[in-house]
Amino acid sequence: MGHLTAIHDAMLPLLELGERLHPEFDVAFVTNPDKSRPDIPSHEQVRRAWNVVNAVLWKGFEKMSWSDWLQRHSAVSEEDFAKDPSRNRFAILLSRTNHLSYHLGQAVLGLK
Repeated sequence: MGHLTAIHDAMLPLLELGERLHPEFDVAFVTNPDKSRPDIPSHEQVRRAWNVVNAVLWKGFEKMSWSDWLQRHSAVSEEDFAKDPSRNRFAILLSRTNHLSYHLGQAVLGLK
């Protein structure tokens, strides 16, 4: 869940919904292999961060119009977006939803 929290947190600036809330999660959950660091955030810290990050995303989603979703995300230049308008905010949401689905499938299989 720490990995998913970090990835969802990274959506905030991509969708221009604000700055990241927990960039420190990247070191423990994105850029280093699992269990390679002894100083990872606790389950409770991850749970709180997950709830806050997703609440902020949801509030931002509620304010976005359908045309907002078709605007470029912040990681693509205006020039590149003009060449490929599919590099939009909706594409970020779809890719992150697929990413979430993949890891939830892993979690379910891990329980067996």
